[in-house]
Amino acid sequence: DTGPLVGTPAPPAVTYTDERTRVVPVLSGNKLELRAERVAAVLTGQSAVEDAVRLEVRILGDAGPVALRLTEWRTKETREFALRGSLGSRAADIPLSAFRGEDDIWGVQLVGEGAPLTVAAGPGAQDGRYALPGGRELYAAPNPSGDLVLTDRAVQPVVTAFTWGEPGELILEGVFPAPAADSHELVLRHGGHREEAVLGLERGDGDGFRAVLTPAAVEGPGGALPLAEGRWYLFLREPGERDPQAYRPLRARTSLHPDLPAEQAVNGRDFTLQRRHHDRLVLESSSALPAGERGAYGQRVQRERYAGLRAAPAGEPRPAVLYSSFDGRQYSDSPRAVHRELVARGQDVEHLWVVRDQQAAVPEGVRPVALHSADWYEALARSRWIVTNTHLPEWFERAEGQTVVQTWHGTPLKRIGRDLAGAPHADAAYMASMERRSAQWSVLVSPNTFSTPVMRRAFGYAGEVLECGYPRNDLLYAPDRDTVAATVRERLALPEGRRVILYAPTWREDRPRRGGRHGFDLRLDLEQARASLGDDHVLLVRRHYLVGGSVPDTPFVRDVSRHPDIAELLLISDVLVTDYSSVMFDFAQTGRPMVFHTHDLAHYRDTLRGFCFDFEQRAPGPLIPDSAGVVAALRDPEAATAGHREAYERFREAFCDLDDGTAAAGVVDRMLKGERA
Repeated sequence: DTGPLVGTPAPPAVTYTDERTRVVPVLSGNKLELRAERVAAVLTGQSAVEDAVRLEVRILGDAGPVALRLTEWRTKETREFALRGSLGSRAADIPLSAFRGEDDIWGVQLVGEGAPLTVAAGPGAQDGRYALPGGRELYAAPNPSGDLVLTDRAVQPVVTAFTWGEPGELILEGVFPAPAADSHELVLRHGGHREEAVLGLERGDGDGFRAVLTPAAVEGPGGALPLAEGRWYLFLREPGERDPQAYRPLRARTSLHPDLPAEQAVNGRDFTLQRRHHDRLVLESSSALPAGERGAYGQRVQRERYAGLRAAPAGEPRPAVLYSSFDGRQYSDSPRAVHRELVARGQDVEHLWVVRDQQAAVPEGVRPVALHSADWYEALARSRWIVTNTHLPEWFERAEGQTVVQTWHGTPLKRIGRDLAGAPHADAAYMASMERRSAQWSVLVSPNTFSTPVMRRAFGYAGEVLECGYPRNDLLYAPDRDTVAATVRERLALPEGRRVILYAPTWREDRPRRGGRHGFDLRLDLEQARASLGDDHVLLVRRHYLVGGSVPDTPFVRDVSRHPDIAELLLISDVLVTDYSSVMFDFAQTGRPMVFHTHDLAHYRDTLRGFCFDFEQRAPGPLIPDSAGVVAALRDPEAATAGHREAYERFREAFCDLDDGTAAAGVVDRMLKGERA
């Protein structure tokens, strides 16, 4: 049965049936081919001798080769070395000086009488590694076809053993002959959206290392969460290294290849240690949904079930609230504030939270509902209330007795919805669906009086609007906000006395998408900022939820993109750096300085998105196009923003006119309106 092998990133290991015969699995398109081959020469040993590598071979036939030839597979350059010994056992010494310190791969053949003989690595052959100058090595091991190749490369970490332990632990052991002074950390990097997870690494005596992973519970700012669905490549890197080209990929020793893939199921999710590109290690995280609910067919079945549940004469909807924040990516934003208000009032309702791919941790008393699962479809059909800050599916229809609260997630500086008509990346089908989608809302929450007509027009919405401000900003007015701020600073391990800078740019439609997210175009020079601002500051980097990538943590930089709620970050930040993100309207509640890094202002304004008002005239802080100017402003943000004090006050008057710390209470009052006591 070749089914499980279709689409695997590396073919199964070569198998020898006897000394002279091997079976080479080859993946060709979506097919597995098995090629039976005769072996003419085999490697029997390798070792370091003075400044050379000695390769010992046995000829399995009558040929009489006189030299060992290396051929670089790209340039076709060849080098030959004399063979000595008897016909059955011969050896050649290859000086390490023959390798030039470039990323070369040399095939090995024996030449002399007749056709050249390719040297097979042979069953049970051990990989060899030999030090070259400049932090490089010569690695001698078989290629996917089982033939010996010599690879001139930067020193790589090689995993020599792995174990799936309990509960759900993956233990990796290996060798990495790096200088003793170099410290390294283990990094898992998603092959699609490039997000990273950083784990500890134990270095033993000598060159050994050991790492213990728990893929179902990786600690991070969002709590202990499973690795998101997809392929996670394994690397070692020096702490703070930002260039992925400098990461060192973990490779599997050849003797481990027959044991891979190795799978373990944890909490209904499969994690598989796998090979890709022959010997690169990758950890694959499967979908969190049961097999029957995945894919187009599984989702079609659930849609049909949803329609039946919604239409069934089952009486009133069940007393439950279904919350959704950024389509299940977070426990955050206005839905979080509404949930807390309902809990504080002691309402006897069930709290359901949409969770996408197990990537959000919810508090006690809340039941997570997996996005696109059977439970999710049922909750959409039967919950008495739905509180969401993004659009519901286009096929959703509000049931009788059901209340849908649309909080949305930002004051519209940039154009949204139907107002995007004519923009180069506008989605015509999405815009055409606005009026139909918004007709399913019972009430739309408006953050300020400016937004109400803009959102009505952009969404084609003619229903009830609740002008009460954003529940998510209630935290900025809460009596215990100082206590909350101290807790957040402690959780993020921010040193006392340091000024906190929050860098939160928006996303851009014209950045390439990978793994469902747009690329992270980091235009702020982090090294320049560190050198200029020194040890007195900490820079918190917050990517938009639609943006992938990662920023390695250092004492100066912290990637807080996975922190559950940005409102907590606003609470602890002394200054905000953004571009055109709606976070500016929330941060304005604090009265603290804002600096705008507008490196692509003309393009964003005139081509990409466009604005709902004259941002350049009304901005509550300086518009600075270059990174050096932003860093200079951050040295003394009060002085840099002094000329914008009047603009800041007018900005607050226009866009913070409704926020007073009671928005969540207003939303809950509306939800419970008409409910039986």
